[in-house]
Amino acid sequence: MGEGLGADDLLMVGRRVIAEEAAGLKCLADVLDGSFAEAVRLIQSLQGHLVVTGLGKSGLIACKVAATLTSTGTPARFMHPVEALHGDIGLVGPDDALLAFSKSGNTDELVRFILHFRHLGGAVIAVVSEAKSRMAELAGLVIRLPNLPEACPMNLAPTTSTSMMLSLGDALAMALVEARGFKPEDFARYHPEGSLGKRLLLRARDLMHAGDELPVVKITQSFEDLLRTIDEKALGMVCIVDVVGEFLGVFTDGDLRRLIRRCPSPMSLSLEAAFEMSRRSLGDVQVKRSTIRSDMPLIDCRQIMRDSRITSLVVADEHNRPVGIVRQQDIIAIGLG
Repeated sequence: MGEGLGADDLLMVGRRVIAEEAAGLKCLADVLDGSFAEAVRLIQSLQGHLVVTGLGKSGLIACKVAATLTSTGTPARFMHPVEALHGDIGLVGPDDALLAFSKSGNTDELVRFILHFRHLGGAVIAVVSEAKSRMAELAGLVIRLPNLPEACPMNLAPTTSTSMMLSLGDALAMALVEARGFKPEDFARYHPEGSLGKRLLLRARDLMHAGDELPVVKITQSFEDLLRTIDEKALGMVCIVDVVGEFLGVFTDGDLRRLIRRCPSPMSLSLEAAFEMSRRSLGDVQVKRSTIRSDMPLIDCRQIMRDSRITSLVVADEHNRPVGIVRQQDIIAIGLG
């Protein structure tokens, strides 16, 4: 029979499944009641962890729910009911609560897990479709799912029911986000290697070349010293400072090429003269290149480089002494380009 399905038939099946699951979510939203708010408040007030459990497809949903909760500021961990009954329940303490997912509410392993959890832990929240199930009887708080047919043509494969469980888990997590006043900065702390985490958390000090990597020469040194420093530090530039170490400007590979075009024997120049002659517009007054502070977000450093059409920024301390260099290519390399 299946081999005879054409493209239009397959498309119709896909749309039907999605429509049935969407109808299930609409029904869930309509019947959600005060037990949901109670569950949010209970989880918000926990001193310990929220243990999330389920078996089979419900267990896979429980894993995702635990991960979403943890990443949005609610300490949660998934615990397999069978593993719990064979030692993992030793992790449970009286400050913990249990969030258990099951369509029937009568899964034997989950029922036994709840019985043992009640002796060691705190509150139990059951997410079930059957109000008269064993899990509903044992739990202190029950969130009812509409008892709807699955989108499976045989009404067997968990589809609509697991979609509702997943949506309910997301709803709990997002309600807790709002209840706690969770901000993007908080989210970033739990996702330090994600795009948002890097944008909000990483500062110039986290990526700058500093210490022995920092190329610095005093204006009183020789032009040969400057060339040697550029070569040794291999950053394509050097910071030029005055006699007390305050930043005057930079000398880059591009400045060196300009200087060679303008002066047939640059090695005869003093560093100060070479610095003067290498600037982009000889008729202009030498302008000191601006510096940034070490706490500037890297994403702002990147924007300054774009706007100024430069490829590096000098990080200076409160006395305008160079302490580091942030390069465009390093920012791009970590995914902020």
